Order: sequence, then structure tokens, then C-alpha cells
Amino acid sequence: MNGQEGSGKASHSDGLPGRRWVRGKGLSAFSPVLRMCKECGVPLDISKGHIWEEHGRILSHDASQRLIIVERKIIDGILEKVAVKVGKDVEKIFIYAKAFDASHYVRSMMVGWRKIATGYPLVRRPFYELLCDRARILGMADARLLDYQKGREVKISCTQCYNRTFFAGDILGAVYAGENKEAAIEVVENDGEIVYTATVLENDRCEAIERYAFSWEVPLPGYISYKRCKRCGIPFSVSFFSWDIPSGLMVDTHNGEQVTLIDVAGMNAAYSEVKAKHGSWVDEFLASEIKTMVDGILPDLVWKRRRTEERIRDLFFLAYRGMGNPIFTEPTADGIRARIENPFNYPIVAGIAASFLARGKPMAFDWERSMPGRLELNLHFL
Repeated sequence: MNGQEGSGKASHSDGLPGRRWVRGKGLSAFSPVLRMCKECGVPLDISKGHIWEEHGRILSHDASQRLIIVERKIIDGILEKVAVKVGKDVEKIFIYAKAFDASHYVRSMMVGWRKIATGYPLVRRPFYELLCDRARILGMADARLLDYQKGREVKISCTQCYNRTFFAGDILGAVYAGENKEAAIEVVENDGEIVYTATVLENDRCEAIERYAFSWEVPLPGYISYKRCKRCGIPFSVSFFSWDIPSGLMVDTHNGEQVTLIDVAGMNAAYSEVKAKHGSWVDEFLASEIKTMVDGILPDLVWKRRRTEERIRDLFFLAYRGMGNPIFTEPTADGIRARIENPFNYPIVAGIAASFLARGKPMAFDWERSMPGRLELNLHFL
């Protein structure tokens, strides 16, 4: 099912087939129309702005960053569980790690007049307006620019935020890229509205952001053959998401859950820092908690009967969501063995896959990184 229009939702416009755009309801004056693929109905900022490659990864248009499509509940759950376990101070790690990947993602978008805008303060307001529009299309938030004071302050509000802490990092990274200076972020919530105020500082460099770095594994060959839209090239599975642009929502119509398309470098950088500081128990903790969270989503799905070796088909969503490439499932003496290559994060993907393969049955599971890019998962039914 393609995205359908109603209350500002994205689709082929006004029921007329063949049109390539719809009114940009909910977007700024600098985005008067929302460009859509007239074949599959996916916004072109999604399909043309990213690369779905055959290794189970989604990349930014310049191939410099990896992204995933993930439920908001999972993002919220990860950050909340980790903060409860190790303390609220970890939120600072989350913010600056996310600011690191957001600053690079924004720079990757700086082409044409957007690049010119960062060099001329008088046209930077449209730059931030368009970043808010992009946040709506990616399902991050119904972001709105409240105020921009040249070289001093950027103020953004929203009511539908994919995660309060990570979005603070996204804004901080965007300001760092736009102003080329360090900034401080203040977050105030009142009556459901969250207001982010980024105050530009004097420093040209921000050590709290620049201390992070990309950590890439060379992908194992995937050879995934997607059924793709002939016009925009996106896997057709993505057309089963719907977009409510005024609300800044992207929804998986299979399970009704709100999802977002986000960079993973910041998430992985925060994970590595927390693990280095608190110990290897973080891996088991994350995998177990993620499995429990996904268990809560699965009851809304209708399962098909499959033999164990056929359940690999149930994991195909990992590929078009950019989470990794499921290779096989096979029966063992007490359960199921599975292999997923190029996971975006080993414990998180292990927990997600374990939940889908167990289908609610009592079980224990273990996993290992048998080599760079290869996740081996074992389920033991009780």
C-alpha cells in the first residue's frame, strides 16, 4: 500500500494519477510542494536522497553515512533503559554522539544553494527552514523554526519528536555545520511542546563533537535483489510506509508503528563509549532489552506458517530497513541458528532477529561476532 493523502498525508496528489508532487502542507514556504514518485508514492527526498545497496545497508546520497529505518519505540526504549541502568549523565554522551553524525549528514546535503547559504548569514534562515522540512519527511519530528538570530541563536519547536535526547543532538549538529561554531543546547518542554534553543558560542571547533569518528566495517557481499520501483529505484517494500508530513510522522502500515529514517554512526559511537566505560555486560543487556521491546510490537503482525529453514524470509525486513543482510536460518537440536551479515549494530540486531524468530515462544538466545560483518545467532527453545 502506498502512502495515501488525507489530513496532509503524502501520496499521489488529490487522487489524480501521474502527478509528481503534492502541496507541501506542513512544510515551510521554501518547500511549497512535496516531490513524490508518481509510480510508488514515496517522497523523492527519501528515494533519491539515499542509496539502498545490495549488502543490506542504506547509505546517504554521497555514500558517506549509514542509516536505518527503525521504530520510534525502539529508539526511546534503548535510551531510556541505558539511562536507568548507568545514570542520567549518559544523556550527554547521546547528545554529542548524535550531533557528530548529524553534522556530517547535514554537510552531505550542502549542495547547490544550501552550500552557499552557510557562507552568507542573510540566507541561513531558509537553510534551517529546509532542515526542519527534511526532519518532517524523515519522520523525525514536526520541526518548526521559531527564531533565528544571525550567528547567535537557533530556536526550533516540535510536538511529535522521535526522541527528545537524540533530536537535541540532531539540532546541535545542524547548527555546528551551519554556523561552523560550537553551540550549547537547551531543551524545555511545556504542554507537550518541546522547544530546543541552540546558542552559538565563540569557539570554532567543538571537541565534544569532533572527538567521535566513523567506524566502518568493510561490508560482506550481499547480492540482494530487490524488487525496485522502475522510476525512483527504491525497494517496493518502502512504499508500504505512509507519511503524515504536517505531523512529522512516518508509519509502517504493516504494524501501525511510527518509524524514522536516521543515521546510525552516533548511536554506534554512544554504544561503544558506554561499553568501554561500563563493561561488556552492555552487549547482553542491549540484546535482551531490545528483544523484549520488539516482543511488544509483534502481536500486531500476522504470522505465516514456515518451516525453520524458511524463516529467513521473515527477516528480510532487516535488509530494506538497512539493518543488515539475513543469510540463512536452519534447525538445531534445540532451536534455530541464523546468520545476519553487515548488521548496523550487533546486539541490537541480535535482539530484533531473536524476537522475530522466536514468535513469542519461551527461549534463550546467544550471539557472537564470528568475523567482521558477520552475526551468528542461536535460539534455544525452553
